[in-house]
Amino acid sequence: MDLLFGGSFDPVHRGHVDTARAAQALLGADTVHWLPTPGSPLKSASHASAAQRADMLSLQLAHCRESSWRLSDDELSLPPPVYTIDTLRRWRAHGGADRPLAFLIGADSLHSLPKWHDWQQLTDIAHLIIATRPGVTDDWPDAVKIWLKSRRIGEAKLLQSRPFGAVLELNTPARDISSTELRQRIRQHIPLDNWLATPVRDYIDSHGLYRATETAASS
Repeated sequence: MDLLFGGSFDPVHRGHVDTARAAQALLGADTVHWLPTPGSPLKSASHASAAQRADMLSLQLAHCRESSWRLSDDELSLPPPVYTIDTLRRWRAHGGADRPLAFLIGADSLHSLPKWHDWQQLTDIAHLIIATRPGVTDDWPDAVKIWLKSRRIGEAKLLQSRPFGAVLELNTPARDISSTELRQRIRQHIPLDNWLATPVRDYIDSHGLYRATETAASS
């Protein structure tokens, strides 16, 4: 199974790493592909450039030394918006019709899921893994609840026997931190509590990232 983990990673932090490890262990995924996005249609522009976010991810993965983790930054060369459904279609075409494919998202994303392009077709291409986060409730839109009901499964091992179609919830370690809060801490010179790998922190310092006041959140 291939597990795709997409996001802005602005910056990548310990919460991302813990989530990826938990998801891979639960699913028994062969490979975790980290996919930095060029830009989300539902968010404001990233605070670090695409190249800088890719650099930080590369440093993070080297620091983690997980031989089955890969940086897949091909989409950074694509003009935005890049829709998740198109990303999944590209990976499905690349991996073939029968290989299990899973896409990892945070539970908070379900609140805006109906705004995603062709969102109801996501599980026609891949499994959807929902990583819970502290403080995120399940008061999702009714359309999402109805859509989830017929796709939810409770056993991760079942995902290995089918290429797509299921939704599985993942209870991730309680890391109540976000890229938004990290950027705020950096700007305000508040201690980061080891949420950044040393190489990533050094990169941020050397490039002077996240020092200016931000006007919109992007996690």
